[in-house]
Amino acid sequence: MDNIALTLENVTGKGLGFKLKDISAKFENGYIYAITGKNGAGKTTLFNYILAQRKRYTGSIKMSGYELERNHSKAMEIIGFVSEDNVFFENRTGKQNADILGLVYDDFDVELFNECMKKMNVSTATTLWRMSRGERMKFQLAFAIAHHSRLYLLDEATAGMDAVFKIELFDMLRELIAQECCVIMTTHDMTEIMKNTDYVAVMEGGRLGEFSESIECT
Repeated sequence: MDNIALTLENVTGKGLGFKLKDISAKFENGYIYAITGKNGAGKTTLFNYILAQRKRYTGSIKMSGYELERNHSKAMEIIGFVSEDNVFFENRTGKQNADILGLVYDDFDVELFNECMKKMNVSTATTLWRMSRGERMKFQLAFAIAHHSRLYLLDEATAGMDAVFKIELFDMLRELIAQECCVIMTTHDMTEIMKNTDYVAVMEGGRLGEFSESIECT
């Protein structure tokens, strides 16, 4: 069985302005990948290319062997996106967001969402705009788990978070990848990368370097 979750082949941005340049990489299930680099290097842009309904690049992005641009709706069913920029209903509670936006997905599990929120000690009755940054990240992760994501994209999800939050988050991510999922995260924290991820690559000027194995700090 093919264990490749995501394949990028010569992905280069179209048009004027900042764009990604000739990116090729393969991401396997069962691992946490970290992409690091300075602000403006292209990390978030890469996630945007994967998530966008309209193809903004030349080259190829494949999920589980099928072309993303031709199967965008199918792909969105199994991609979980966690980011400060992710869009939800700010004036609704976590439960209301799950009830409304869960209808977009064919296999959204409200009970699983509630279980995850309880496990992460976040109330489903809290309005999103009242949630702390950490609570919002946990809510988004619970939402992604509830629609049975197979690929998790975490964009600076741990930035500014305390050590306890990070331990809880990586414990959950390890549980997820044990179920044959893949996690790709962006972060500036090299200590976090070395302790908690499997592979790391540096992005600079729209180019992605080779992934190398993370070595735990002593």
